Amino acid sequence: MRVFKDKSASASLHRRTLMLCGAVMLGIAAGANVAKADALTIGGVTQEEYKGALGKVSASENPLKYQDAVYSQEQVTTPPWGTTSLQFLDGTKLEVGQASDVTLDEFVYDPNQTLTSAAIKFNRGVFRFITGENTRKEGVSLTTPVATLSIRGTDLLIKVDYDGTTTVSVLKGAIAALACDRPEQIVSAGRVLKIPNNCAEKTTVGPYTPAAPGGPDTSPGAGNTDKHHESRSGN
Repeated sequence: MRVFKDKSASASLHRRTLMLCGAVMLGIAAGANVAKADALTIGGVTQEEYKGALGKVSASENPLKYQDAVYSQEQVTTPPWGTTSLQFLDGTKLEVGQASDVTLDEFVYDPNQTLTSAAIKFNRGVFRFITGENTRKEGVSLTTPVATLSIRGTDLLIKVDYDGTTTVSVLKGAIAALACDRPEQIVSAGRVLKIPNNCAEKTTVGPYTPAAPGGPDTSPGAGNTDKHHESRSGN
């Protein structure tokens, strides 16, 4: 069982442990279990209702349930009806929407220097990414199939289509985007950047228009209010 405790924004987070379950675990390669036990814990699941999210480390894939920890190099996926929400060691939050795929390549946090070094790969789907309030952002790199994003104290909505086309809505802060061989493009709060999957086409920037009051909430974490405290142990 791998457990993540989200006690407060300043609380220390426990390292995740893995327990072998005897006969229940027969048929699972011992090498995969060792790889999971040795992996670096970088945060955990904060969505209380389980909605089908899976986490894959090396050859081992398991449900991602409330308070489970997540690892460096873990691939997180959701089904067409599913979502999950993660929080990293520095307080950064990542909401993962339906039919989405993201790889947590690296997340290293030094609380003494409030320094984060992170590399996250958004493969497809919809996401909301909110950086921790007191964390320096210079070392955070977000990538999609068509772009690399550097952040500057940021709250982002990210959509990656199946063909790689990327749309980034900047709710707070700013981003610096690199795509193809073009110069870096700065996009500030209240703007939307769309990057096509074809370098022959131009990127576009327009105003961000939030959902109308009373309309459906289309953010990645919408509708996740049930409180089912489940863990990867299956309880």
